[in-house]
Amino acid sequence: MILETSPVLGPGEKDTASSDLAGKVILITGGTSGLGAASAMALAQQTPGPARIYISGRHASAAAKVIQQIRTATSTSTDIVFLPCDLTDLSSVALAAKTVLANEDRLDVVMANAGIAAVPAGLSKDGYEVQFATNHLGHALLVRKLLPLLEQSGAETGTPSRVVWVTSFAFRGAMRGIPLARIRAAKSAGPQPRGYYLSSCEWCMCPAVVGRWMRYAESKLANVLYARELATRFPGVASVSVCPGFVETDMVASMGFCDRLGTRVLAMLVPGGDGMVTPDKGARNQVWAATVAPHALSTGALYETAGVAAALSGRAADETLGTELWEWTERELDLWL
Repeated sequence: MILETSPVLGPGEKDTASSDLAGKVILITGGTSGLGAASAMALAQQTPGPARIYISGRHASAAAKVIQQIRTATSTSTDIVFLPCDLTDLSSVALAAKTVLANEDRLDVVMANAGIAAVPAGLSKDGYEVQFATNHLGHALLVRKLLPLLEQSGAETGTPSRVVWVTSFAFRGAMRGIPLARIRAAKSAGPQPRGYYLSSCEWCMCPAVVGRWMRYAESKLANVLYARELATRFPGVASVSVCPGFVETDMVASMGFCDRLGTRVLAMLVPGGDGMVTPDKGARNQVWAATVAPHALSTGALYETAGVAAALSGRAADETLGTELWEWTERELDLWL
């Protein structure tokens, strides 16, 4: 992946003055490729730029390439640091948070960007459905561990620190909510979550395909709900969710032919969409949310277009489901907090 120039606002997106990034510390999960790498490039190009950007991921070699590309393309003095973190392994997430806490006395932005999509049914290292573990639970633990530092930083600077949750238009597909009782496999379930979600797809000729997309949609709905719950429960931190649109990332490239084709067709059919876009353009919404002046950001909101808070409906507006998700997440993470 070749990183390009800083993302720009697209049609219908509202431009507002950016906040001063001087001295700030930013953490981007999944910063070694795709949207995360493009976000790191865009943030490093800001003037003045942040003091430090952590890019998390599983592969140091991929991080080294991204860091070199940023150094080659910019004259930034921002320190770019690789943070090892496997979101499917809660012990790895806890260690990543411990590393940040041991090395930083401030943290201004966490961009919960990393994710996987439409993978076959499987379990994380801790026994959770792997897409939910990666897209929601791992990020929730990381943010909860870092929350005291986020709150402290906001109090000291007078500007709330931010958590930007990268969701997807796919959250609208989770029309039946999130079956929280089935996210964690029983000890007797074996290496695969036997029958996981197939019962909700009995009407379909290809339940395995629909099942993996439903699991993805539910994990992305969790991002929207959890962002709002965090904003409500911890008003000292600004928490928003954003949609990047349909982006030509390695995640899409690694999909099977039918899933890849379906994604590209859907991108053309979404009203007002841009079709498939490059990572630098797809990252503009999350970069906007990370840098916009505080008065322009409505905490708890979903931004499908930069600067325009979306009207929530259906499951995304379900306050009961949001409460259930928060309480379930707290119980599951109790041993780690």
